[in-house]
Amino acid sequence: MKTRVLTAIAIILCVFPPLFFGGWLLEALAVFVVCTSSYEFIHVLLENKRWEMICTIIMAAWVLGLNFIPEKFLMAYWICALIFFWSLPVFTKDVNENAGLSMTAFAMILGFCYMSIRILIPNFHYLWTIVFATYGSDTGAYFAGRFFGKHKMNERVSPKKTWEGFFGGWVFGFILSYAMSFLYVSTLDPTINLAICALAPVFAELGDLCFSAFKRAHEVKDFSDLLPGHGGILDRIDSLLMNILLFGIIFTIL
Repeated sequence: MKTRVLTAIAIILCVFPPLFFGGWLLEALAVFVVCTSSYEFIHVLLENKRWEMICTIIMAAWVLGLNFIPEKFLMAYWICALIFFWSLPVFTKDVNENAGLSMTAFAMILGFCYMSIRILIPNFHYLWTIVFATYGSDTGAYFAGRFFGKHKMNERVSPKKTWEGFFGGWVFGFILSYAMSFLYVSTLDPTINLAICALAPVFAELGDLCFSAFKRAHEVKDFSDLLPGHGGILDRIDSLLMNILLFGIIFTIL
């Protein structure tokens, strides 16, 4: 427990400046997340260390390269990544078909997350709402499930999650994010902010379940041990990644 608490304090100290000030600090945090997430995901998939390193470098470099690609070449750039990871099983026995398709999908997920973060950097107050909604949902779901949970959501994917926890997480995530956003809502589009408050707690649960299904399929508890007592980076930001994708949808539509 002591290790878990100390790690949590270290995480807060590291992420608070980027979240509070935005700008290049937030961009640096995004680069760190892209690199570590690429490694953790591929580490679970591949046993061959050589291909693990090659694929990690290529995935991280490809995602970060989105910064520099002119819009008219963007489609071709996406397709190049898709073809590379999809075709790997053809050229090496160290990457099977499932791993190739999984890396193809994660490259797309991470790429769209990074594009959404690029939108968030000059509008970083939206990220505050996303964080409050995401981790408010996580906290509310934990306590509601612990004290009132009776009806299981999906035992195949996550045996401990209950519908009571889900609704408790949604209520607390919505109330916390909406209430806190009154401190800075004048800098935001109120419609977008409200949509995030209402939908992000739901998508947070979905993100957690999606990554739980992946870990269960590959029989791992955590993506890595980078954060003692907490697992890996992906274990801490699974719900957040889904909500960053949600922000990309909401910001584009509204």
